Amino acid sequence: MASFTINEAKAADNAQNYKLIKTTFDYAPVRSGASRNAERFTHLREGISLYSNKETSDFYKVDLGLNESLWIEKIYAKEKGTVLNNKPSKVSKIKFYQDRKNYLVKIKTDTKTPYKIYQNDCSKNGSLKFQLYNINVDNRDLKVKFKDGGKFNYSVKTARDSSEILSVNFRNDKPIFGYDVENKKGLLNKGSLVLKIKKPLKIDNKAPLKNIKIALDAGHGGKECGAVSGGFYEKDINLQITNELNKTLKERGAKTILTRKKDVDTELYTRVDKARNKNADIFISIHQNSLPNPKNWAKKHGSGVYYYNENAKNLAYSVQKNLVKNTGFRDDGVFKASFAVVRSSDPVSILVECGYIIHPYERKKLTDAKFQKVVAKAIADGVEEYLLKTAL
Repeated sequence: MASFTINEAKAADNAQNYKLIKTTFDYAPVRSGASRNAERFTHLREGISLYSNKETSDFYKVDLGLNESLWIEKIYAKEKGTVLNNKPSKVSKIKFYQDRKNYLVKIKTDTKTPYKIYQNDCSKNGSLKFQLYNINVDNRDLKVKFKDGGKFNYSVKTARDSSEILSVNFRNDKPIFGYDVENKKGLLNKGSLVLKIKKPLKIDNKAPLKNIKIALDAGHGGKECGAVSGGFYEKDINLQITNELNKTLKERGAKTILTRKKDVDTELYTRVDKARNKNADIFISIHQNSLPNPKNWAKKHGSGVYYYNENAKNLAYSVQKNLVKNTGFRDDGVFKASFAVVRSSDPVSILVECGYIIHPYERKKLTDAKFQKVVAKAIADGVEEYLLKTAL
């Protein structure tokens, strides 16, 4: 008859079956509840391994070793089998280094593990925290290399279960522009996660837009008309203003990327991918606003700007300030919102609601070719102001 130690007996009692699942979608959201309306805890790249011990018809509950109930929608993950207990992934190597354009940290693990990037208002300084979950760090075997100029440090703490949490801290004296996690594939489904942080852009004080790569996104298009009012389609106004903004930015020395040049269908994530694939520094999505009940146009109107990540906050406020100043429209505000086109942290991304297409006065102005140039100039001025402030 087999005999067990007390610890082995306890482990056996606590053992439970987990489903091993892997993300099948880049920037798959992990939420604080089993609902699409629940707050987003983190976004994960494709191929990240997660463990689930509970599910609903639409969601898997995932265990990150935290005292939080976290869930991922089933459309973003695929089952890969059943395992006994949540098995931590061994961290064997951490390398901190830099190249000409980026600061980087490469973390080699047995499997691709879940993570979160904490943004400590990186519009003010270069502070980020990158955490990996479901991992195990054996300091006897761990290889660590520093070739980063003193920008990184790391620490390890015990999680709620038998796993550990690796925290990588980055600090710089300049605001952070773009940052993201890359997914490097390796042999036997092993690999590394690489955190890439863009070095501060070189800004010419006399021509701040010179050589800055800016992706311009004319919202909607094709079958997606956007808001419709007074016989005008939002998609058309978006394209017209985007074209004017494109001319203005290029005249000031910027390099531009257009997500659509004509009235064609363009999928949301394709817009962001175009910007990232061209290594854009800034992403601006152009829209015109509306309300669920257009009859309420007198209650809420004006210009507004939306952002999601902290590194885009200052850009949003600079563009909003210049829009209100140049157009004379009401200040509708700056908002943090989880729109698909602004979730990317690289490039720095904002969505601009130039005005309300349902508002008779604003619609008349927004459909006027001369006024569209005013809007374009205002946005360009806002981008210049942002760049000059971050260059200080």
